[in-house]
Amino acid sequence: MIASYRNPSFEAVADGVVSFFDLRKDLQRSGVSFGNDASSTKAEPAKVSTDISLVSIDRSDPEAFALSDVIVRGVTAALNKYLQDRPLFRECSPEQSLFVIPIFNIQRYGPGEGFKRWHCDWTISDEATEPVHRVLAWILYCNDIDLAGTEFYWQGHYESAERGKLVIFPAGPSHIHRGRVNMRGTKTIATGWINAGTREAYLSRLAAS
Repeated sequence: MIASYRNPSFEAVADGVVSFFDLRKDLQRSGVSFGNDASSTKAEPAKVSTDISLVSIDRSDPEAFALSDVIVRGVTAALNKYLQDRPLFRECSPEQSLFVIPIFNIQRYGPGEGFKRWHCDWTISDEATEPVHRVLAWILYCNDIDLAGTEFYWQGHYESAERGKLVIFPAGPSHIHRGRVNMRGTKTIATGWINAGTREAYLSRLAAS
């Protein structure tokens, strides 16, 4: 259920993500995650990163829109391949339909930073990406970096961080995962989610909210 895809187009997109992140310091924010506010002030944050949030339906920033639109199209192509190889997955999904959420993040992890806590991408929180509807998650690794990929707890599986590799995997507790931390290098990824239902219905709910 963990699938990876690589091609020259994904490598070009990965290079574009890195360039965009380097240039757009105005969009960079400290990364957050659900459950990041630990009850103990001494507890280490679950995730330490610098993020840029992108919305592929927002045309107010042409540069951001162009990049986010290309990313969503690329992930959608990989999703179609994922479902083609697993037809039962689509058949058992609500409405027998899945789509790439147009809201996602670019994340940069400096030396010693990472999403260090075991977690999954499914929650029951009430926010714009409708996480209760999440079925799959995706990661596009945007640079080569040793010992800084993603490890999956139950599967005993590790995905290395390689420029232009796109990974799709289940978002639920069956695929609890975390990022490995490189103490000397910097990792950049784009990451987001794939939800059950149709994009059109989601956009209608988003517009009405």
